[in-house]
Amino acid sequence: MVLEELGAYLSTGCGILSVVHRHALQPAGKLLRPLLLVQSAIAVGGSAYPVLPAALGLELLHVGSLVHDDIVDGDTERRGRPAVHQRFGTDRAIVGADALFFQPFALLAACRQRGVPDERIVTATGLLAEAGEQLSQGVMLELDQAGTLPATPSEYFQMAGLKTSPLLSGACRIGAVLAGASQASTASLGRYGHALGLAFQARDDLLPYDTPHERAGKPADSDLANRRPTLPVLLGHRLAGAPDRCLLEALLAEGAGDGDARARMDAVLRRTGALDAARKLIEGQVRECHRALSELQPGPAVTELAALADRMEARPAAQTRSPAR
Repeated sequence: MVLEELGAYLSTGCGILSVVHRHALQPAGKLLRPLLLVQSAIAVGGSAYPVLPAALGLELLHVGSLVHDDIVDGDTERRGRPAVHQRFGTDRAIVGADALFFQPFALLAACRQRGVPDERIVTATGLLAEAGEQLSQGVMLELDQAGTLPATPSEYFQMAGLKTSPLLSGACRIGAVLAGASQASTASLGRYGHALGLAFQARDDLLPYDTPHERAGKPADSDLANRRPTLPVLLGHRLAGAPDRCLLEALLAEGAGDGDARARMDAVLRRTGALDAARKLIEGQVRECHRALSELQPGPAVTELAALADRMEARPAAQTRSPAR
């Protein structure tokens, strides 16, 4: 359903902006945020058709943020293709992503044509703006942490709770609001989305060590090259003895992104048990997801949301390319 909405959206544009958007949006990723919005609406008694424009809007916002991420990180590939700025230049990539950031508001308004009352759209629009603001705060915090190690996992989750969780939690809350859910059900779905976002970010941090060739459509050494303190590195630093702790600090400070640096990082994290410790924290967030869902009426959509959370615990099979974000 979302792919059909996406196809219709891409078919209406013309000019270089549309060319940039088609390159950024196709092939589509996992469509996680649209899925969360639609399933959340269904979970509280709504249906998919009225909220599909809003679901597409969240995917456009997410992809716009990825375009900016690739520019900030200096990554040249996304989903097995040249990154947008690599293909069209940085100037056009920035403008193209900016245009994607405006579309979710127009698409939320389009839900009115499918029977969603105005007051629900107004509330959902506020939630969307809130999610975008929090996402920006999280990215800024991540930039500030570059080359350093947060003192505790709680500091890491503070960053992840701003960078990754807002769009997931926002998708759940927006779907619930558009479907007319109660405040209690909307809050429960919001808590589910927040915990899912924390698990998702931690899972993403683990992917270079489970699927070492490529992470989420971008190079596995991107985080190390950008001196980004991921959860396994934080945990490895806490669990390591003095020599390994110094090595982790040096690798992170240098931002060395070559294969040798990644191999040395991998070796430290494995012998300290940091990867297993990270998986334990993911399990804790998955339990939080289930606690939040337990406050809703059981049904197929709730079951699907629970299964989605459970998949965060699964270790991906060895592969050359991990699923696109």
